[in-house]
Amino acid sequence: MATEVSICSNALRRLGDDPITALTDDTERARLCNAFYIPSRDLILRSHPWNFAITRATLAQLSDTPAYEYGYQYALPTDPYCLRILDFHTGSYSSNEVDMDWKVEGREILTDEATVYIKYIGRVTDPNEYDTLLIETVAARLASDTGYAITGSTTLTNAMWQLYEAKIVEARHADASEGKPDEIIANTWLNARA
Repeated sequence: MATEVSICSNALRRLGDDPITALTDDTERARLCNAFYIPSRDLILRSHPWNFAITRATLAQLSDTPAYEYGYQYALPTDPYCLRILDFHTGSYSSNEVDMDWKVEGREILTDEATVYIKYIGRVTDPNEYDTLLIETVAARLASDTGYAITGSTTLTNAMWQLYEAKIVEARHADASEGKPDEIIANTWLNARA
């Protein structure tokens, strides 16, 4: 069973340090893990459309409208917290949807569309939802992020960065090979390239 503490402890072990028993331990290494764990995890989640983190939602229009340029605005989901939008559509998936205009500003989506569906990367906080390769990737990133502060060694910190880069490639590849690839809908730009 993976926990935030076990992931942090694995990162510390990679650095040749002792594990922690809690993120609230009164030690410098626990404070560093506590400071870097969530940003490192969220950065990794945002970097790839991980199958386990994909969430779908229908957004409700906000009563306020944008000051100019767009007719509607929608709040980004908070449960789970939206880290990155993967797909935006009105439900019809016609070739016209490729040309829809929308933007994320702050924590809102601005568009002229009256109905909005999104597919997004949600913030998954339970490490038991993570693939084993992703757990290893988060531990390697955390070891890289905290490496110099814990060991004072740029050589070891650079080695942890290289380990992280290898782990994330492996994790992304395994994740991307599960399921049928998404169909690419042709549009005028794609047709012009043919």
